[in-house]
Amino acid sequence: MTLNIKELTALAHLSYIASPYQGFDKKLKMFNLPDINNIGSTLGSPYFMQLSLKRQSGEIITMPNEPLVSISLQKTIVETATVGEGRIGTVKEYICTEDYDIEIKGVCIGENAKYPTEEVKTVKDLFLVNEALEIQENNFFELFGINKIVLKSFKLEEMVGQEGVQKYTISAVSDMPFFAELSERGKFINESVTKALNNVRLTGVL
Repeated sequence: MTLNIKELTALAHLSYIASPYQGFDKKLKMFNLPDINNIGSTLGSPYFMQLSLKRQSGEIITMPNEPLVSISLQKTIVETATVGEGRIGTVKEYICTEDYDIEIKGVCIGENAKYPTEEVKTVKDLFLVNEALEIQENNFFELFGINKIVLKSFKLEEMVGQEGVQKYTISAVSDMPFFAELSERGKFINESVTKALNNVRLTGVL
């Protein structure tokens, strides 16, 4: 029997049946999820892809067996209740757009139905690296301007009746270089000062 890595990964991590969409096979009752070469709706959707990460030392580590990767984004909004009888809703104040949240779901597969010790060790050792990791030649991440990520959590999950397979989930966030953050902050300050000066001129103070 030929082992389909993508089908195994989808079954390991997506054991439920959701609403049909392109690629859903009713006969097999499972998802045939798209790969990076067939991007449809991107943000928050899972895609199979080869994912290689580069350490500061120059070492490049490739995640085993083309994991499923999803990216999501949210804003920090402060909501203040309005005062007054009959008023409905809140005043929303935009604070910032947060880092991209990234979820990597994959499977490690051992030879001859043996536990995949080496692949699990590769994933575990990668998580223990305490530095930002550089994404290598990945069009999916380039769509969102993500060049580096920091790994936040690592979970090995049970695989009942599958001794030679180990599924894992890694959560990560995007990492913007410090100089880029300073550049954006300086741009914001300059825009704020310009706006304030324009408001003062309009009032006739200057």
